[in-house]
Amino acid sequence: MSNQLQVLTREQAPEGAKATFDGLQGKLGFVPNLYATFAHSPAALNGSIGFGTALSKGELNGREIETIYLAASEANECDYCVAAHTTVGKLQGLTEEETIAVRTANSSDARLNAVAALTLDIVGNNGRPSQTSLEQFFAAGYSKAALVELIGFVALNTFNNYVQHIAQVPIDWPAAQPLPA
Repeated sequence: MSNQLQVLTREQAPEGAKATFDGLQGKLGFVPNLYATFAHSPAALNGSIGFGTALSKGELNGREIETIYLAASEANECDYCVAAHTTVGKLQGLTEEETIAVRTANSSDARLNAVAALTLDIVGNNGRPSQTSLEQFFAAGYSKAALVELIGFVALNTFNNYVQHIAQVPIDWPAAQPLPA
């Protein structure tokens, strides 16, 4: 047996992951390779999806959530998650240009830019963002609840990014455009 984490098929997945595979297949039309890798641990697979689902019922909308995922994935150098969240971000209403701009906090949308800048600051400074980033986030109209939710999405995304880094899961999403040079 290899120590490498592999992408599991439904047949290879532990029993506790099979219902989640079926749900993803029904919702997305496929089981993303990263989730199929999480399936080595049904607790991790179901916990990851459950945490994201719970957080998505908070104050942040789909565009803001995908902004967090895109900025954090860029900061963590996770091509898989940048590709996945570019696709999902577009489904949530981000334009192609916005999916690129939020990865470096260069959005023309002040609210999305505040979310992206704080996310990049949190990731880049190991959870210790500057007072300026926090003030800009609150000045953009966000609440303390939204701040806690943003931190939760960063934590979830970091988990996803780290599994990807270790497993080197093949990207099964359309490739994201590279950042401008």
